[in-house]
Amino acid sequence: MKTPLFILLCFVSVPALCQDDAALTPPRALFKTMPQSFMIKALKVGTEVFNKSRTKSYSLYLTGRMDGNNGSPVFYYDDDFYQGFGAEFQYRKYLNGFTPRKTRRDREYVQGVYIGGYVTGGTFSNKGEFTAHQRNFNTGQITSTAYYLEDYILNYGAGFTIGYHRTFWKVLFFDAYVGGGAQLSKIDRNHDLSRPEEYYVTSYQGIGSPGYQGIMPKFGISLGVAL
Repeated sequence: MKTPLFILLCFVSVPALCQDDAALTPPRALFKTMPQSFMIKALKVGTEVFNKSRTKSYSLYLTGRMDGNNGSPVFYYDDDFYQGFGAEFQYRKYLNGFTPRKTRRDREYVQGVYIGGYVTGGTFSNKGEFTAHQRNFNTGQITSTAYYLEDYILNYGAGFTIGYHRTFWKVLFFDAYVGGGAQLSKIDRNHDLSRPEEYYVTSYQGIGSPGYQGIMPKFGISLGVAL
């Protein structure tokens, strides 16, 4: 009786172990969002798809941006109001795949460390008007004139990231990364011809601006759930 009982226990325990391993194995696809995009009034969401062994992944993110006009005269106080969308493609190599771990409270999770590369591109517009005031010192009269400007921005870039990916409560995927690259942009400007182009002031120097050109640091977090 002992031998048949032992065999029966083996058949029962093997599926249970497989279920535990499956619970710890990342799904083939994740739906992800990047909370830091909200800081620049944008929404960035996408999917990450793994290979069968969970050692490589491909991601596609889409970004939509629509800045709200807060009443400030654009191009005078450097308040730019961007509208448009962008896309990002990522490739990741998980150095040792995903490894099961346990917390101090004996809770199971999986984690992985990766290195990856990305390419980005987007198209945006930035438009508005500001009012210039001129005083006639002889008469004391002030003349106000409104000037209109609209920029069409095309940007593209590439770079790399190094990151850490792990699960929380077996359902939430947390991803922290750091890296960098470069971004180039092309600006097509339509402006009031009564004023020279250099008269208009725009704040395209910040890395959060679609019109930024130069070295682009890349860091942040993403949150994901299984699809």
